[in-house]
Amino acid sequence: MQPLIIKEYLTAIKLDKDNKLLFAYDIKDKIIDEQSEGILSEVNELMYQKIASYFQIKPEYFGVQKV
Repeated sequence: MQPLIIKEYLTAIKLDKDNKLLFAYDIKDKIIDEQSEGILSEVNELMYQKIASYFQIKPEYFGVQKV
């Protein structure tokens, strides 16, 4: 599955279903910076809703909490 691009935050989100994780990456010059990989654990309401809708998952099952 293609990553979710959240333009408002210059962030890309990738889903790892096997390990039940979501990874976040910075976007620089419209390119995903693979070196910036981090495990996503907290998001705001907007990002939470976008992740849930795009991947058709409950983000909390993948270790992501709303703040």
